Amino acid sequence: MLKRKVCWKITTKCNHNCKYCFGFKNIKDLSYSDNERVIRNLKNNGITHITWTGGEAVLYPNVNKLMNLSKELGIYNKLVTNGIFLSQNDSEYVEDILNTLDEINLSIDSIENDINMNLGKENNHFEIIKNLLEKTKNKNIKIGINTVVSKQNIDKLEELGEFLNNYKIIKWKFLKFMPIRERAVENKNLFEVSEEELESKMKELKTFKNIEKVEYKKQNEFEKSLVVLPNADLIITKQGKDHYLGNVLKEKIIDFDNLKDKIKTIIAFKDTNLTNMILKSLEKLDYIDVVGTANNGQETYDKIINLKPEMAFVQYNMDSMNGYDLIKNSKDKLDKNIPIFNFIIDENIKEEQIDKMYEKIGDKLNSLITDPINDNIINVISQYKQTKNL
Repeated sequence: MLKRKVCWKITTKCNHNCKYCFGFKNIKDLSYSDNERVIRNLKNNGITHITWTGGEAVLYPNVNKLMNLSKELGIYNKLVTNGIFLSQNDSEYVEDILNTLDEINLSIDSIENDINMNLGKENNHFEIIKNLLEKTKNKNIKIGINTVVSKQNIDKLEELGEFLNNYKIIKWKFLKFMPIRERAVENKNLFEVSEEELESKMKELKTFKNIEKVEYKKQNEFEKSLVVLPNADLIITKQGKDHYLGNVLKEKIIDFDNLKDKIKTIIAFKDTNLTNMILKSLEKLDYIDVVGTANNGQETYDKIINLKPEMAFVQYNMDSMNGYDLIKNSKDKLDKNIPIFNFIIDENIKEEQIDKMYEKIGDKLNSLITDPINDNIINVISQYKQTKNL
């Protein structure tokens, strides 16, 4: 059976003030009856898994009833929680929430209180998580752990692993601190670590017998998730930007088949007639999304910076900025987020020019395209598609 998952940020209300938080803020909650409709619409659109989150999802009034409805409809319920409310309350409400869950993911970054406090966690956050682990260990709930890795805790992962090894953990997931929005952007310099640092630390981490799987979720994988916001807007985040896909409350049918990854590209050519011919030939490729066109170097650069395409097909010799200058300026501005460049050439380019471009961006220089331009562009895209398995 095809798994179709959404992450439902049912409320932006939270009882934590994490300094690395990139969650949405101040979006008004929907009414309970509206959220009942959202669940039914998700089910009717083939959703099989809901990850309940926020903010802090359990702060939404009567979320237990919504989770029960989800369970009755045959949807897999996973809750991502900081654990405060569930740990500190022994009530029928909490028990009902726990009884609806197939999986719970607890957020803990360190066993050391001063580190947790520096990250904006509540005092004694370690004890809060420990208490909840004890409360859930005899229930039929899969337990996962989420750890945001930053400068504050990257050298303390081993001791956290030793603690977690006292429980049956199906997955310990590392999430690299990501300065996408809100407080995370403000605190970038305090927390950011490189992917290389995190990957190196993971390789050093020993194996724990009671932790079935340890994984590192990269930002580009994290961004592919479909997210339902508290107002029922459906979004996906790519390259640090949120893209609106529809509203699950207002639209009964969501065309999920058209939400698959497409190769976002820019076509830049001095001759607008040729640009239109290229666009026409690309219409039959359903895995291509032409996000912009341009007819001079400056316009091409502006659209690369603002639209952040995955690929760019660019005439090398254009007014105001040639191919190398475009590469240099894009690299200086976007660094690793520059697109894959394919240059359309109408005259010979000297080998030293190619070497200079390659030295600047390496494998991001993909191909040099000559006549027949249309066929060659399609071939390049087709080959790239195969590498992505689209």
